[in-house]
Amino acid sequence: MNSRNARSTRGSKSEILDAALDLIRREGAARLTIDAVAEAAGFSKGGVLYNFPTKDVLITGMVEHLAGQFEEAVAAARASNLSSDCPTLSAMIDVTEGWLRERRDVAQAILAIKVNQPELSEPFVAVKKRLKSAIEAETKDIGRDLAIWASLEGLHFSEAHCVSLLSEQDRLAVFADLRQRLAAH
Repeated sequence: MNSRNARSTRGSKSEILDAALDLIRREGAARLTIDAVAEAAGFSKGGVLYNFPTKDVLITGMVEHLAGQFEEAVAAARASNLSSDCPTLSAMIDVTEGWLRERRDVAQAILAIKVNQPELSEPFVAVKKRLKSAIEAETKDIGRDLAIWASLEGLHFSEAHCVSLLSEQDRLAVFADLRQRLAAH
């Protein structure tokens, strides 16, 4: 395969994955079929199957794509947080706040899919290990920073599991407090 075709395939895969994620955000995990993804992505069923031969491969690709997007978003946000005591953790606060507001439905749908495929956690675990290493390298106060991280994880977990009792105002207050804690020396 020449480099032009490789780029085209990567672009096609990304378009299909974005359409699949948007589909489960709008309609839930139960609506995720190869036919529905093909329709949402504007591809033929054969085009989707060429890139993702089974629904399980598609789902794995979706999770890997989502984990990659999270890591890329943290890297981009880190660049604007370089003056922070811990730029990676500051970036994680910013990105988590946005993702909980904008991608909550995706987390809930992925969780529903993951029940039968626990290995789907692996891409996010790998990203989190890299982020934790970066935080450990940057921090001057590991206890404080791991407590902030644990708060972010708890927020995400409770939203994904539909057990959060926090209003939007409550979440805003929590994120403001986490930023304030990180800024305190």
